[in-house]
Amino acid sequence: MHIEFARRKGGGSLATIDRPDGVRLLLTSYDRANTVPHDLAHFVAERDLGLRRGLWGSIASGALFDSLQLISGKRRHNDAARSQAVRRANADELALAEVLVGAVHRGLQLSDTAATCEIERAWSSVRDSPCPFSPDRRIIAVTELRRLGRLFGELEASRTLPLDWPTASPLKAGGKRRGR
Repeated sequence: MHIEFARRKGGGSLATIDRPDGVRLLLTSYDRANTVPHDLAHFVAERDLGLRRGLWGSIASGALFDSLQLISGKRRHNDAARSQAVRRANADELALAEVLVGAVHRGLQLSDTAATCEIERAWSSVRDSPCPFSPDRRIIAVTELRRLGRLFGELEASRTLPLDWPTASPLKAGGKRRGR
């Protein structure tokens, strides 16, 4: 799934999304408190921590949210039911993603060591199991958000930050793909 982030006048961001099914959507972000858009933080945290059923994985699978609008493409006759089913199936990871995205976003202002602790703390606030993300993986996510945030901040009005969401099923241990 291809995504192009652009700066919004007055703050926030716009993300033009080209889904694999040919639908083009616009995601409007109204956050003005942060220089790095929350939806970009979702992208990086979910991609780099391997969350495939958070915001971006849900959008790729057909979920619709209030901040999304259809730009072009053929709507499916059952897109509302499909969206509801995806959101219901992904509800647990959508909630987890919000917590982890917040931690990765906060990590921008912290040292790498403190950022890894922040992500581990966030995980522990919603899960009883040990944090599955290695410290190196957590640092990669925060470092990548710093890099993309810097690129986003330097965008001129007519430019975009292009990114691709991995739509293939992630590999399981042993190298086998999960079924769809």
